[in-house]
Amino acid sequence: MPTLPFLQAPEAPTTRRLGTPASGILEMPVLGGLTVGESALISELLASEQSSFVKGAQIADAIAKAEDISISEAFSIIEGAISGRELEAKAEEIRTKHAALIQEVAQVYAAAGQRNMTATVTALIRCRCKLPDWTVNDTNQIHRALFNAIWQLAQEETEAEAIANEPPTEEELGKQPAADGAAVKRTGKRSSTT
Repeated sequence: MPTLPFLQAPEAPTTRRLGTPASGILEMPVLGGLTVGESALISELLASEQSSFVKGAQIADAIAKAEDISISEAFSIIEGAISGRELEAKAEEIRTKHAALIQEVAQVYAAAGQRNMTATVTALIRCRCKLPDWTVNDTNQIHRALFNAIWQLAQEETEAEAIANEPPTEEELGKQPAADGAAVKRTGKRSSTT
């Protein structure tokens, strides 16, 4: 791979040991974020899955029609119920009346969360362990402790991306600050146009 002409080269990656003696221990690089390839692979692995938002919107629409409220109000009730947030009396009444539908959404959200975790762990194993043929089914066979450790690394990498998104200052790049013009000593004559 060709080298980019960085003004400041990326920090050398560190490595971390993940897992337990029972699960097996892997060593993975810590890069300070997900790579473009890892992010693309996660999206690819999730592309064929039904969106949890779509299912939530469909059920919100059904509740909205049944209760003569807006879809956004119904969606807010669904999300409040799933997150365990305390609801107003009328919203609580709607939640109770449509508990089975709301439970369907909760199950879809939980399954989507698990699929996201599995896709992310699969992407990290495939990319960082250099195992291009590793599949979601392979990931489903690994020990839970190893799975959780890789997922935790992925979470930390994602959080590091959010922190590191600010561009470096001129000082951090080692550049001299641009002259502001106030300290410039003029030499020669001023030109004039008439």
